[in-house]
Order: sequence, then C-alpha cells, then structure tokens
Amino acid sequence: MLEIAELENMEPFGTQPPSGRLGNVQRLPEAVFDLSFSFYFHPKRGYNRGHMRKFIRIALILAGSTAIPASLCAQPSRGVLAPPAPAADSAIGLGARIQFNTENHDAGTNLAGDPIRYTFVVTNTGDELLVLSNVHASCGCTIIGGTMPAAATSAGGTVPGASTTWSHEIAPGQTGIIPIQVITSSLRGPINKTLTVTSNDRMRPNVTLHISAVVWLPIEVAPAMATFSVQPDATNANTQVLSIFNRMAAPLALSDPQSNTNAFSAVLKTNVPGQEFALTVTAAPFSHPPSTLGMTVVQGEITLKSSATNRNPLTIPVFETIYPEITVFPPNIQLPPGPLAQSSTSRLNIRGNTANLTLSDPVVNAPGVEVAVMVMQTNRQYYLNIVFPAGFEARTNQNLALTVKTDNPHYPAITVPVMPVPGMALPARPAVRIPPARTNLLSSSVRVRTAAQAAATNVPPSPPNPAGRANTQP
Repeated sequence: MLEIAELENMEPFGTQPPSGRLGNVQRLPEAVFDLSFSFYFHPKRGYNRGHMRKFIRIALILAGSTAIPASLCAQPSRGVLAPPAPAADSAIGLGARIQFNTENHDAGTNLAGDPIRYTFVVTNTGDELLVLSNVHASCGCTIIGGTMPAAATSAGGTVPGASTTWSHEIAPGQTGIIPIQVITSSLRGPINKTLTVTSNDRMRPNVTLHISAVVWLPIEVAPAMATFSVQPDATNANTQVLSIFNRMAAPLALSDPQSNTNAFSAVLKTNVPGQEFALTVTAAPFSHPPSTLGMTVVQGEITLKSSATNRNPLTIPVFETIYPEITVFPPNIQLPPGPLAQSSTSRLNIRGNTANLTLSDPVVNAPGVEVAVMVMQTNRQYYLNIVFPAGFEARTNQNLALTVKTDNPHYPAITVPVMPVPGMALPARPAVRIPPARTNLLSSSVRVRTAAQAAATNVPPSPPNPAGRANTQP
C-alpha cells in the first residue's frame, strides 16, 4: 500500500511518473486523482491524511475490478469447454414440407349448373421428395381433377381443355397442382366444400382445403318441381302452386305455360310485375284405374316463354304417382333352383287401398304346396304363408304361380308368379341340441343325511386340552 510520504512527493499529473510503487498509482485514471485532490485538499489546511489513505485504497480496488473482466474476455479460460455451436438446419434435415398458394379459395358468385373450377398450387419447401398419397373430397359434388376450361384460339375457335389429375410427387423446391371441380347443378345459396390432402409432411400430414362460393339462379322456382300422389279412386283434380322469382336486375317476362301431356295443366299469375309469379299446376284425375298392381308414375313438364336469354324456355318438371287399388308385395315368389333340401316358407302381403277387400281360395298350381291366409286388418290387409315341402323344385318352364280370388270387380283374381332364382340359397336352420336324459339327480357318492346327523355335524369341536392340565369342573 502506498504511504502518505510517497503521495506527498508525487509529481503533478501529466509529468513523468517516478519509479517504484508510485508508478502503479500513476496508472490510475487521471480523473480519479483529480476528483480526490479537489475533494480532500484545502487551500489553507492542506489535505486530511486519513481520508486520503482510505480514498487511495478504494481507487486501487476499483482499478483492479475493471481490469479483471477485460483480461477474462481477452484470454480464454484453460480447462473450460465452450458450448457447441448449434447445428445448421441443413444438417438436421427439414424433410418434405407442403405449402399451398391458398388454403381457402372464395369462388365468388356462380350460376347454378356451371361448374366451379379451381387449381390449388402445391410447393415443396423441404429438402426431401413430397408424396401426396391421397386427396379426398367431402362430398360427391366435388371432383378431384377433370377437364380444364377450353382455351380460345386466335382464329376465334376453342381448343378443348386437357384432362388433368393432381400431382402425386413433388421434388424439393418444385410445385405441383390439385385441380378441382364443384358441380353446382343441385346447389343453391352459400356453399362451403372441403378436401383433405394427405402427404408425408411430418409437421402437417393432413391439410384441409376450403372452397366457398354462392350459387344462384337467375330464375328461381320454389319448389323446383311439382309432385302429386293420387289414390286410384280419386275423383277430384289435385293442384300445386309454385312460386317463380326473378333474381336478375332486369325485369322478367313469362308467358304461355304449356304441358307436354294431357295429364297436367298450368296457369300463370303475376304477383309483382317483372319479379314474382305464381304457377298453378293441376293433375287431372284418371278416368280408369291402372291395370297394374304396382305403382304408376306419370312424368311430364311445363314450359314457359321467358325474356331471359339463358333460361328460355323455362322448364319445370312434374311427377305424379298413382297408387294401385290392390298392393301385392313382393310382386313374385322366389325359390332357389333345384330340389329343396328342407321345407321353405314364403310370405306375401296383400292390401286393399280403396274399398273393402276380401280374399278367398288361395292355391299354388303345384302338388304339396300349402297356403294359409291370415287377416291382419279386417277387409283391408292380409298375409299369405306359402309352405313349399322338402324336395320341391321350381323350373323356369313350369309357369308356377299363386292365385287368390278377390271381390274387387277390376281384379277378380290376383296371380303372383313363383320363379327359381339362380344362386339363391335358403337360410340354414339352426341346429337343435337335445340334452341327455337325467336319470339320477344325486351322485352315488352323495349320501342323504338325516336331521340328527346334520345336527351332530354342526356341533363345533371342543378346544384342545393343554398338556398337563386335568379336566376339572369349576
């Protein structure tokens, strides 16, 4: 430590420092000593030796503490290993990475009937081959791949669009495509369709893509078609009103509704000029019932002249279903070919849809076949059980049939054909196991004990007598 005497003999700052320990003191920053002398030195009384000694000690400590970190930074520590540098991404390997130009495509407003076409662009941003193993759409109206739109030529013609499919393998840094088509024939209003892309991307093995759009009709008919269900004894005409709305900016003009069959007729009424219309469709009653025992479907269409160029004429389909007077189900009786290995029972349902119905004299034109009639609803519904015996064989050239008489004047007899069906087999009957007869309820080794024997057995045993102790009564 520096002595005060040495300090008194120090040269002013900025001169040549003396040799010895004072040279170490002179290495301190000049600002420290300037501050010390200005603080502790008094012009008349000089300086305080005790205070000055303490200040020099503090200055030396501060000088050493600032020098040590600098030396540590300048010289690496021996025996201490520096932490390893992080490995580069290329050393680890990214693998296959899938990236799309967009995962949510908005197709905007589209006319119903026009397909929505779009191509998703796929980029492999990884360093391995990207494999698209599957592309699955959420509904049948979305088709993966297909024919792209036709291209126009300079001569004014068009070139048919090429048939494309989705890319199955994409090299690193390369792009592929997933073309899609949404069929809009049966779509209306806002729609949102999805498809799922499965790949070997470890981070995103399944990616869901969305296609949203609004499908609209320039002329909307609600409901889209007229349908009728008619009983065979109906005498009144059935009517249905359809509303027609103009969704275009320009006013709509409709006129002259025509039917392509005399089973239907139509009358047009204007509710709001150029915007809303009402079409009344009428199904005329039949003058005679159908000759078949099955349902009869009559199909037609109503056409109207329209001022809309893309909907002229406006066509509205019409359907009419006529129920028969008598319903027979099933319409035929089916048997397996060849002789029956076991007896077979078929059931027939016969129902009257109009007036009361009575059945009688059911018979099959083959020996050994039994027919039983069960009434499920009086004068309305019947079940017929037809039992074919084992060994019975139905041949195609036999014209086998079940015949039953009715009290309906239009159908005095009902005939249901019996036909063999190649490849048909009867269901196997479950095997029935008969348990063996039980002769003895108890085994010969089991003895029947009397009540006294049972009571004696239930007496608890006496405790053991310790050795050397006599049995004495208290």
